[in-house]
Amino acid sequence: MRLAILLAAAVVASIAAASAHAQARPIRPGDAALLKRAASPEELVAEAVAKRLTHLSPTVRCGPLGIDVPPGMLVTGVTLLPPHGPAQYFLLLPEECNYLSWFRQSPQRYDPGACMDDACFQLAAKAALALATVSHESYHVLGYRLEKRVECYGMQSIWFVATSLGASVAEGQRIAAFYWKTIYAQREQTTPLYWSAECRDGGKYDLRPASHSWPS
Repeated sequence: MRLAILLAAAVVASIAAASAHAQARPIRPGDAALLKRAASPEELVAEAVAKRLTHLSPTVRCGPLGIDVPPGMLVTGVTLLPPHGPAQYFLLLPEECNYLSWFRQSPQRYDPGACMDDACFQLAAKAALALATVSHESYHVLGYRLEKRVECYGMQSIWFVATSLGASVAEGQRIAAFYWKTIYAQREQTTPLYWSAECRDGGKYDLRPASHSWPS
């Protein structure tokens, strides 16, 4: 198993190095038309997950994020922040929405515990990133703004997102552990604003200190 994790870490390093879940930006007038149009099937999937996680009814749209992204960086989602109170909607890249929809159709296809080659680990990593992104954005909807805190909370809820989309609890936990050991492990060097030494079992950002099944 350790050899498999080491292989996975090497395979997904490029994904971790180039990705960040969200950048906050103010609400813009052009978003009004985006929010008024009917949701696509992929957007409905993302909204349903966000609703279950937040117990609110955030709007999710897939498309351009409306931000400037540095060359070589992949930003997978963006949270819209009003001057006061939590955000009521967020945007995801179309690829993230597609992976959420594909995951719901066949969760077992993205189980890193079943991977035996590079292609499988890459697929699992992309799905895990999509699950983590919708989870991350949902914590922004709840009013949390500090990225390192939101990223840690979101990672601890990957299992919940996975099971909400049809995965077993065991698979959801494997995906969360995979994300922790591969993608999150790279963040200290690649995206330090999304990393904290307190994001650990028993740390300041541990959502369930009584449990030691980290990060789920």
